Amino acid sequence: MSSLLSDKQRLRIKTRHRNSVEQFGYQPQALYWSSREIQEIRFKKLSELLPLNAKQENGRPSAWSILDVGCGFADLKEYLYQHGFEVDYYGIDLSEAIAESAQNLHPGIQIQVGDIFDVAPKADSYDFVLLSGALNEVVETEIEGTAQHQGRYAKAVIRKMYDTCRYGVAFNLLDARNPWIQSRPDLQSFLPQEIVEYCKSFAARVRWSDGYLENDFTVYLEKQ
Repeated sequence: MSSLLSDKQRLRIKTRHRNSVEQFGYQPQALYWSSREIQEIRFKKLSELLPLNAKQENGRPSAWSILDVGCGFADLKEYLYQHGFEVDYYGIDLSEAIAESAQNLHPGIQIQVGDIFDVAPKADSYDFVLLSGALNEVVETEIEGTAQHQGRYAKAVIRKMYDTCRYGVAFNLLDARNPWIQSRPDLQSFLPQEIVEYCKSFAARVRWSDGYLENDFTVYLEKQ
């Protein structure tokens, strides 16, 4: 298990998501998205990293392998398929309730329960690693005596995603410049430049995009 999340932190996250599934069912609101439209705006930005053409291996076309970190109901899988991306999709999610729901929605889907440190994928084991919204919740709190480390877990996840990919990573975060985000101490947010500078310390290429939503930005990391 990940040494970066305590048992108390894990239980809080899992309980929160189990309750949301019971309340909303298989809807974006169960994953704390305000609407499917907002969810898919974020998916569209993530997908800008991905090639539209199939991968060529030994002269033959094949699908790009995608790891979706904090995959929720695997809605990203459906979005990519519907928009013509050739992908071999894998997901991981910390919540057993969420992962079970995803497997009910998509029989045969490959989802592992845990965070990326529990699953511990090997270096360069997926072509692309994507994450949407999974780092929007504060995991380090004053009550648990870990507030001084706020943001450390999110940054560690980003670094692990980069190590796991062969070609690139795309993820979104909440924008700390937004006044509404600033009023929500329960939401994890960052200044874009802070994340960009952090990622430049290990990634070969870093770029980012905002303006598609008022309170969000997307970062792209590439190895080539």
